Amino acid sequence: MSAPAMPPVAAAKPLMLGLGALLLAGCASTQLGAQYVDPQTPRQALRGAAVLVVCEAPEAAMRLICESETVAELSRLGAKPLTDPGLVGLVTGREPAPEQYLPAAKAAGAAAVFATSLRADHWWPSPASAVSVGIGAWGGSGGFSGGSAGVGVSMPVGGTQAAPRLAASGSLVEVTSGRVVWSASATSTRSGDASGQIGELVRALTAAVGEAGLF
Repeated sequence: MSAPAMPPVAAAKPLMLGLGALLLAGCASTQLGAQYVDPQTPRQALRGAAVLVVCEAPEAAMRLICESETVAELSRLGAKPLTDPGLVGLVTGREPAPEQYLPAAKAAGAAAVFATSLRADHWWPSPASAVSVGIGAWGGSGGFSGGSAGVGVSMPVGGTQAAPRLAASGSLVEVTSGRVVWSASATSTRSGDASGQIGELVRALTAAVGEAGLF
């Protein structure tokens, strides 16, 4: 007599557990660093919730690419990402403090803030290096938007270096309590192609938060 078929729910569980590993494997040039998950936050606590997305980086183009990629990935996880082009300065080069965005998140009706910081380990092109950015469809001149699209970046060729290895850190903060419910870091192991590195870093971070089961 053959063994009974595995119930659909039980069969799906190992598939979901392996999804994050597969996504990270797809980013072969990105390494996930330390990661924290709040043990008090229930699984799928933010499923279908609105999330304010903010990125900070020394270059405006890189910030816009980061936000665009994060919006796309969080949407795939079942969240409802929001962006606000006027919320933070385009070029700051500082680590974001997620709690500073809580008032804006509350005003937008967001349940959480997903904040990402992009940085270089040892070198970053100056504003004079003429990074060019093209934006196809941004979310308007102000106010909150459900996303962005058509953002591209090209680094100068010739006398000015392209960006080397990039790193990123991300945090997910619950708006009501102000508590950090997830945080992680990731580092790219390749140099050049800034836009490609940013995409891989964002995918690594969002894959990690997805595997943590918060969405």
